[in-house]
Amino acid sequence: MSEAVEGHVTTEIVMLNPENTRGISNLGHVVFDATGSRMAWTMIEQLQGGKYTTIGYYDITKDNLSWYNNDKWIGTFPPADHTKVIPAFRHLSQKLFVSMSILAGMGILMGIVCLTFNIYNSHVRYIQNSQPYLNNMTALGCILALAAVFPMGLDGYHIKTWHFPFICQIRLWLLGLGFGLAYGSMFTKIWWVHTLFTKKEEKKEKRKQHLEPWKLYATVSVLMAIDVLSLAIWQIVDPLHRTVEEFTKEAPKEDKDVLILPQLEHCSSKKMSTWLGIIYGYKGLLLLLGIFLAYETKSVSTEKINDHRAVGMAIYNVAVLCLITAPVTMILSSQQDALFTFSALAIIFSAYITLVVLFLPKMRRLITRGEWQAEHQDTMKTGSSINNNEEEKSRLLEKENRELEKIIAEKEERITELRRNLFERKQLRSRRHSSTNTPKEGFDNHFNSSSPISSLYQPGLPLVKCLVSSDQSDKLGPNSCDGSRVHLLYK
Repeated sequence: MSEAVEGHVTTEIVMLNPENTRGISNLGHVVFDATGSRMAWTMIEQLQGGKYTTIGYYDITKDNLSWYNNDKWIGTFPPADHTKVIPAFRHLSQKLFVSMSILAGMGILMGIVCLTFNIYNSHVRYIQNSQPYLNNMTALGCILALAAVFPMGLDGYHIKTWHFPFICQIRLWLLGLGFGLAYGSMFTKIWWVHTLFTKKEEKKEKRKQHLEPWKLYATVSVLMAIDVLSLAIWQIVDPLHRTVEEFTKEAPKEDKDVLILPQLEHCSSKKMSTWLGIIYGYKGLLLLLGIFLAYETKSVSTEKINDHRAVGMAIYNVAVLCLITAPVTMILSSQQDALFTFSALAIIFSAYITLVVLFLPKMRRLITRGEWQAEHQDTMKTGSSINNNEEEKSRLLEKENRELEKIIAEKEERITELRRNLFERKQLRSRRHSSTNTPKEGFDNHFNSSSPISSLYQPGLPLVKCLVSSDQSDKLGPNSCDGSRVHLLYK
């Protein structure tokens, strides 16, 4: 007992007999429990001032505690009889959340500017040839994906527990629909460019067919329907809810009787791995197919979708970022700051790159070349952008028709000339054949006949000179019948 510290509490069983009562009257009867142990009063003592002082009794048979209230403790309260465990949630760094929110807000503002620019200049021919409605979907998808950054950073520090399932659903739908619109519209462009302009040579006629806009919209609608259907089934069958992940208990430096239990909030469901596997598998195949199509169409040149090369570049960047981010986020699921940083930066960079690559060249071209002003003036004159486009097509067709008519006239003139030359050659060959078959003695009589060329024959001149017509004989001198005429007649 001499080694006990001040305030030490001990208990001792009081035997209810005259020899060992220590001041308690000899009342009651002896009781044993099922194991044979004596059931009696328990005296509670505390070391005070170097000696033990009784501070109470406990009757185990009646479950009654008699307390004298003369106990003394070091400090205000009695010490704990066990180590206290305090739950502590791990929250996202607020500086990190604010920084990413600012970047996402700037991206949303950029998306709104690009969307407004594309809608305002939709009458410009250069914008029309880039399928502006698909570009509007791309800008809207980037805005939705950037808006998903804000609920991704919300946790128990900002919202109540019962708000958590609603925030989880907002995260899922904003990110799913944003990716579906942005990437789906770009994938549609590159898909139809590959379909129409990378066929074999025997299918040239099919390659020249007109790209109808409804085919593009139908393709985007199919991709969006798949996304909406999969997300709706997930939400109905196995909705997301709040789960708490517990980590190893930590001992604080200032208090040895307390342990900290770190906890982290997650958005999860019962079959989370299955749903993520389905979504990641479908999106991964779509990303890989987009990379392949972008590579196949890199050398294609067409005015039907004049920005398909920029679309291919955007697909490259988005696909690489997504294929890297998806597995990394699964590894970093227990580190809230790293998980949020990696996910938010992937979304922000993907949206920024897509908006810059698709819309900045269009803005630069229209501003530097002034095409938007010229097109605006033409539109005011014609009354609508549709009429302007039809008139331009008509002018191009008329110009092409005139060129073809000119080529046809030249070809017909050439054919006529060749036919005339052929006829003259046949006549000359027939005359030569007849002259060679005539007897020598009748040679002079032949040229003295009434034929048109008989009067032109002179024995001192070559025969070729004598075979020209009478109209050209006056123009030719005595030495004018040279080898060039021979080449012409006997060619």
